[in-house]
Amino acid sequence: MPEKPMTERFVQDTVAARLNKQYYKRAPAYVATEAYTKLKRADVFLAFMRARKRPYVVVVEAKSRTTIHQLKLKDDPGKLRWTGRILTLIPLALLSGTLGYQWYFNAVNTLLLITLFLLGSAIITAVIKWLELSRLKSISVIDQLGRYPANEQWIAIGEDTFVKPEEYRALLRQCKKSRIGLIVVTRSGRLRLKAEPAPKHTFNNYLDRYGKEKDILKAIDKSSDYGPTPPERKKQRRQLFNIFLMLGFVGVLSLTVYDENVAPIVSDPFMEGAFDGLPESPVEDELVTIGRTPLDCASFTVEQRSFIVVDGLLNRGRAAERVGELVAKGFINLSTVPTECLNSWPETGNLAVWTGTFYPDRPSAKAAAEVLRQKIETAGLSAKEVRIVKVRPG
Repeated sequence: MPEKPMTERFVQDTVAARLNKQYYKRAPAYVATEAYTKLKRADVFLAFMRARKRPYVVVVEAKSRTTIHQLKLKDDPGKLRWTGRILTLIPLALLSGTLGYQWYFNAVNTLLLITLFLLGSAIITAVIKWLELSRLKSISVIDQLGRYPANEQWIAIGEDTFVKPEEYRALLRQCKKSRIGLIVVTRSGRLRLKAEPAPKHTFNNYLDRYGKEKDILKAIDKSSDYGPTPPERKKQRRQLFNIFLMLGFVGVLSLTVYDENVAPIVSDPFMEGAFDGLPESPVEDELVTIGRTPLDCASFTVEQRSFIVVDGLLNRGRAAERVGELVAKGFINLSTVPTECLNSWPETGNLAVWTGTFYPDRPSAKAAAEVLRQKIETAGLSAKEVRIVKVRPG
């Protein structure tokens, strides 16, 4: 013998008995069924104190198989009409703008525009309805629940309410979209929370919209457990995550701008003496004096903030080898200067292999660096260390 369908009363009483104990866990709390506002009736009403003198209201609308028509996704006439009107107005506005304003300053043309609008709106609305777009549909119980003043709203159904799984999935999607909670009540009296509601206006007092306000306040305003509800805590965690995500994005963007316009964030490994342990080249003294190579800061005179193009920031042994490589390829105008003379971000104790030219601004230095990089790569050498360095007067 088939089981009898679960009744709406069973769903309603089960939610009233278990929702606060299982989910909210607030004491004291006022729980009632068939709670009336001035115009509507909530199947389950739950109230407790969120903070001092701040009552919090939760309402639940219970449904069963006998009222399944209110749980199905149906066309929303209002959304269909307005969508059809808007989609009709757009081409009419483009048409009027193309033909010029004088075109419709005429009684016949104005009547024609109005006729086109009404006819086009009706046709487009019919086409949209035929396409069955889910975004233009609604579920009546969700619209009904939206008229109940409350901080959090739920829909409760029996586990045997739907025969077609796609209808249940449509209800679940609409609940999440509308930020309304969904409870499935089992025959054994358990609550399965399929979707959580989003808190609305946390500190609004909706209690004054219901009857027995004074009696409810008297029942819940005694040694109350204050604090956020589970949906509020979830919302706070999501907001905190979004804040950290935004701070991280701003931080990465700031580091990128700093690296581009001020100094590299990660120092070159050659600047940290990675090759200090290697034996120095016996021809170092000869190579560092090639061209206009200064060995002190006397000949490296910086009168104002400028930029230079460097091929690398190297220790003395590696600098000598690099100069030798460049000279062998015909780059005889490169010089070395101690990094102490730069008065900038490069680590001291190394040599900068540079072109010997000061540039007044960063764009001109970038252009020169690109030219040098191309020439070195054409010569068959690596140019990955070519960069610009800001230098300041000593």
